[in-house]
Amino acid sequence: MEKNRRLSRVKAMSEHTIMRSRLEIQGIKRFLTPAKLTPYLRVLRLREDGFHEVELALVPVTLFDTIEIRPGTGGGLSLETRGLALDCPPEKNLVYRAAAAFGRAAGLDPDFQITLEKRIPPGAGLGGGSGNAAGTLVALNAAAGHPLDEQQLRRLALELGSDVPFFLAPCPAMARGRGEELEPLERFPSLSFLVVMPPLSISTADAYRMVEPEPAAGPPPDLASFREVLRGLRNSFEPALFPRYPELPRVKRALLENGAAGVLLSGSGAALFGLFSDAGARDAAEQRLREFQSWRVFPCDS
Repeated sequence: MEKNRRLSRVKAMSEHTIMRSRLEIQGIKRFLTPAKLTPYLRVLRLREDGFHEVELALVPVTLFDTIEIRPGTGGGLSLETRGLALDCPPEKNLVYRAAAAFGRAAGLDPDFQITLEKRIPPGAGLGGGSGNAAGTLVALNAAAGHPLDEQQLRRLALELGSDVPFFLAPCPAMARGRGEELEPLERFPSLSFLVVMPPLSISTADAYRMVEPEPAAGPPPDLASFREVLRGLRNSFEPALFPRYPELPRVKRALLENGAAGVLLSGSGAALFGLFSDAGARDAAEQRLREFQSWRVFPCDS
């Protein structure tokens, strides 16, 4: 009798563990994840861990992807991508990787379906994939009752990518280290941008292999007004990438000729953004640049 009672307790505990270990989504979770622009970016020394030391300004803008998470049917984790997504196996997508990594870290077995609608072009230096990963982590942590604290979530985000931690709570920030050491830019102004994506994609790893690191010298710009942002525009990748990809300086010239006060490569490219004095000037430039049918044009604001 006692043996049977012990077996019953073990069975009940096992069933309880199975129930607690399965992460199921109640209802439909739909959210937006933003792109980011980098109005200031310096690549510094190569670190012992193989990453470069960087100093850059990260600014979220009103260009978004949409992620929808639906209840599963007992088949585990699945991902469908639409729009501008790269043609790659689902398990290599950062959304899928983030969901799987969250499940492992939280001790939960994912059972839900994810649909990713891409409007942020990949291979653009706009952080679309990183934003997708961070948004997925935050949404799943909330759905599971916050099993991971802020520090655990940041650590998990950094494992997925250097700028993923920024997107956990995106706001203008100066980033250092690998890009994970964040200091808020509380006075960053509201600005009008026009992002132009030419028909090419630049691998971040390739860009870092080509870049010439800069010496660490001088404080970063204040970036608290339109003029200061304009004066501080800087990107270490431009000298290395512009000679190799002639479409990049062509886009830059077109933006300047159509009213941009300043133009810069975003991240490691291939998108560039023009900074405009107001939304009206930006919208007029957008109409003219849409005549270049091979370019994708995205108006956005900080």
